[in-house]
Amino acid sequence: MTVEYESQGLPLDAYQLSRADHRRQGEAEDIAAWVERQLAKAPPWSEERFRQLQELLGSHATPPPWEYMRWRVRLYCRHVQEVERHCRETRPDMGARDKCCSECGKNPAVIVAFEVIGPAAEPPAPPREKSRNTVSRGGRVGRRTKAELEAEDSELRVEVERLHRTVAE
Repeated sequence: MTVEYESQGLPLDAYQLSRADHRRQGEAEDIAAWVERQLAKAPPWSEERFRQLQELLGSHATPPPWEYMRWRVRLYCRHVQEVERHCRETRPDMGARDKCCSECGKNPAVIVAFEVIGPAAEPPAPPREKSRNTVSRGGRVGRRTKAELEAEDSELRVEVERLHRTVAE
């Protein structure tokens, strides 16, 4: 699966916020305020219900680090940061994923420019297959014949019998 990653602007260059950036930031702030109001109206959860939710969410396996892509992003507040997103996502601003700026604390801060940096980690090397080839007594590489295996079996049986007699003496 090949993913074509998108970019928008250059996060490290000077960036002028557009009307669309201001509109998206305003929408993100409105949504965050609405969510806060809804949460304030909600009845408090019991410890048991909270524990059940944690168990439910805890059972969701986090993908391994090599399934994430690193992105350099410029936030609405003009700060540049790195974020990680799943490697199937072609942009770091997909969905409702506004960031909280770790420098100034602006929350939410929409992503206004971004570029892909590279994988968050390298995948582990695939396990090497064990070779089915062996070296026969004649020194050649290849699969051993039935006659060779029977001869080796016979030699080993004689060796085991000799060891048994030595131990018995």
